[in-house]
Order: sequence, then structure tokens, then C-alpha cells
Amino acid sequence: MTDAPPLCCGVPARLTNGAEIYPNRPDLRTKPIWKCDRCKSYCGCHPNTTKSLGVPADAATRKARSQFHDQVFDPLWKNADKTGGYANVDGPRSASKIRKAARGRLYGFLAEKMGLAREHCHTGMFTVEQCRQATEALRGVTYPMVRKWHDAKKQQREQAA
Repeated sequence: MTDAPPLCCGVPARLTNGAEIYPNRPDLRTKPIWKCDRCKSYCGCHPNTTKSLGVPADAATRKARSQFHDQVFDPLWKNADKTGGYANVDGPRSASKIRKAARGRLYGFLAEKMGLAREHCHTGMFTVEQCRQATEALRGVTYPMVRKWHDAKKQQREQAA
């Protein structure tokens, strides 16, 4: 079953594969990719699915998204188990669970900083300008700051209930 196509240029993108997008990359040959035939933008899919990773993007947008992820976003959540003040991280499963939660918390934090609804705050949906804004929003932020923000939000929800 194929997932719903993302929209680009006002029309649904077409599902293709890496053989079309990356003809010189045999390792990507069978990977599903959504492509807009109007503007030639494209985006990949979540592993083992045809669910879009976001909205198709041109080369400049893909580069901005990749740089934001690699240089700003990923270093914050990927080290959460080491930098987040967690005691007794018991092995790789525990560390992985912490990192997964940290990633979600970081997107929530970023959504608030950018004034976006959480469901619209994902790198795969960002424009070049939003990547710049997200970089600025996270400048100087550490994961302990994100965790403190999350804990305060959680406490506010509990008090309101």
C-alpha cells in the first residue's frame, strides 16, 4: 500500500525511486522517493515505507535542511543521554529511549520558539528561511535547557488538570 503523496506546486508528488533521482548511487536504487514533476523537487521516505519525510524540496532547501539537522538539531538530541542530567543510564536501550524522547522535546521547544504548531514543526517541512529561523532559535540552547522547559510545561499541564 502506498501512503498519500505529499503536495508540491499544488499537485500530488509522484512516487519514484532512487534509480531515477540518484542514477549513480546503486545503494539508493530501490529507495522510494516522492518527486514533483513540475519543479523537480523531491524528498525521501521513512524507512521501509512510502510515507514522505516531509515536503519535496529543491537543492537549496535540501541543503539548508541537511545543514540544520547535522550542525544544529541533531547534536542537541543525540547527546541527551550524556548531557541531560540523567542518572543511571543503563545501557544502549535506556540511552536510545532518552534520545527518542529528547528529539520530540526538542521539536516541541523549537515549535514554541518559532511560533509554529507542533505538528507543523519538522525539518522535512521547513523552507530555507525556516531553517535559518530554526538555527537562530536554537543558538546557545543546550539540551538541559530543553529538558527544563519540558518539565515546566509538564508541571503547568498537571496544575491545570
